[in-house]
Amino acid sequence: MSDTENERDISEQDYQDRLEVLRDRVAHLVVRDRRSVESAAERLVQKADVEIGHTEETAAELLATVVDPRSVQASQIRQQRVRGNRVLNLLRTTVWTPLLLVDATNGRFVVGQTYLSDPRIGELGSAHLALPAPESPPALPSLIYRGSRVAVAGALDSNAAYVLQHNNWMEDIAANGILMPLLAGHVEFRFSDGTPRQAVGVVDGTSRTASAHKLLGLTESEILAMEPTAQRRWLNKQMRDLGTEAERLTEAAGMDLAALIRTEQKLNALTAEADLIVGWGWDDKATLQQRTGKASYVSTLNLALGAQNIEPKAFSAEAQKTLLAERAVNTLADYALLSPDELVFALGREGLAEVAKKLGLSTHRDERCAWLIRLMTIPKKEERKVINEVLGVKSFSAKGRSPYVFELALRSFSGQDSQLLDRARNAAVHALWTNVGHEWEVVPRPEDADLDKLEREALAEVDGGGSGPCCYEVAARAVVPLLALGGLGVDRGSAAYRGHASVVVDKMITNAWGIKQLMATIRASRQPKPQFPRVDEDGQTISDGERSNTPSANNDWLRTRVLMKPTSTPASKADEAQQRTFTGLAGARAGFDAYRELMEPPYQSLNGDDWVTVARNARTLSKDLSLYVVSDD
Repeated sequence: MSDTENERDISEQDYQDRLEVLRDRVAHLVVRDRRSVESAAERLVQKADVEIGHTEETAAELLATVVDPRSVQASQIRQQRVRGNRVLNLLRTTVWTPLLLVDATNGRFVVGQTYLSDPRIGELGSAHLALPAPESPPALPSLIYRGSRVAVAGALDSNAAYVLQHNNWMEDIAANGILMPLLAGHVEFRFSDGTPRQAVGVVDGTSRTASAHKLLGLTESEILAMEPTAQRRWLNKQMRDLGTEAERLTEAAGMDLAALIRTEQKLNALTAEADLIVGWGWDDKATLQQRTGKASYVSTLNLALGAQNIEPKAFSAEAQKTLLAERAVNTLADYALLSPDELVFALGREGLAEVAKKLGLSTHRDERCAWLIRLMTIPKKEERKVINEVLGVKSFSAKGRSPYVFELALRSFSGQDSQLLDRARNAAVHALWTNVGHEWEVVPRPEDADLDKLEREALAEVDGGGSGPCCYEVAARAVVPLLALGGLGVDRGSAAYRGHASVVVDKMITNAWGIKQLMATIRASRQPKPQFPRVDEDGQTISDGERSNTPSANNDWLRTRVLMKPTSTPASKADEAQQRTFTGLAGARAGFDAYRELMEPPYQSLNGDDWVTVARNARTLSKDLSLYVVSDD
């Protein structure tokens, strides 16, 4: 609701209801004393089941930002996986935004890539000298910055100004509060001209934090200059003023909607949900070499927040479930296909089901992935630039698609199903999609009947002699489930049937069986516990029998089925003979390599009449091929 709203836009009953909510919110917000903070820090350090790295003193500095420290329990710590078999230990809680500082480096870059600048005023104006990158203690999850007070304050204000110019959330926060959780951790500023300053800095959420500070009339340098006692005095005064204003509005004879809105806006900007980083370490899959390497807290954040992984919203479990839908919604809004009201609604508290209902998006994972793939493979340069900005991808092009974008899609597909992501990541980064990016109509297909219609239309295209928009849509919808469910893997050098994943998918959408297999995979992905299905020529599921449904076995089965047989137009007898030669040689090479690997070492030679015959036939075939194969060598 905007400031331009007038009394005719709201009834007196609605006004009184909002006023009652405001009074309740103010009454429940209490600035706790230092003793409750220290008690919470003691519980956190002593009772945590994971290595949090904090001492009671540093944990108290971190928890000083929490609205209600009494609610903090060590059992609430959860682990967020990071690439490289690392984990961040996070504590979800509600914090006071005025007690947070924005990212000391530019929030749009990886931690430590953009350093602080030390402004020195001279005759020729101001020069900026780069300061060292942030350090981190061996175990403590904290970032250490060094520089003068002016340098640190200037960098904080400069970064806040930058994000407010390019990514201002003030209007949205004023109306709705900070909807997405922040990611924040312990920070220490070691001033070259003063005593060190402990603080809590935002790792992800600089734009939202700076916008909240702006609404409250605060600058980053002002927050930095305030000691903890001064910060609490400021908070107490704010809450007293809000309480006084709420009482004044209650006792007033008429409606003062403008004053009510101003008070609501300040209250909305005062608090936010945040994931506080209380520790970092290794998961159970980490190797000894990884554990004893040169890993640090800074490098872990780089892996977690860098463009090579996923945007920090993934640290929110809720955001993981809806990340792809939010991306698509943002992009559609940039194309002016959504109104601002719909965008706010989509990013609000209603959840993915309501977003889908409002915007026509499906709640199914395959459909969310398909929307993103269609948006990010669009061939128009000007629209692709918009998507680059929305996705945060710097190395994207229509022909050479960034593997990181596909990892984003995979993460959204997998949601909380981490095992699906583990199966699919390597396959995704090896794949360069070709036909997936062709034009197809972006329409929601949330029901089984919608998928049945798509399958009929795609089969009609194939029967007509070629692939069309419906076939491309099938590929776009199926490619991520195909990888995530373990149906298709990487192009392994030892595989009998070689080819990038894109080659396999491209061939599948040129024939009826391939369309049926891809559609079966889409339908399987919509099940509570999805598993890759194998189908026959009629589209009926094949019983696995004694063969297990494993990614390795499925990959071999699918590649054999697709790459060994002609999958487009009927082949001539000569083509069939040529294909038989190629696949036979590939199979012989793979079998020979596998046999050598499986033999008991050491071995000196291959004995027996069978191997003598094989060697003789191989020499004869080699001589015959040499007579007919024309080479430049």
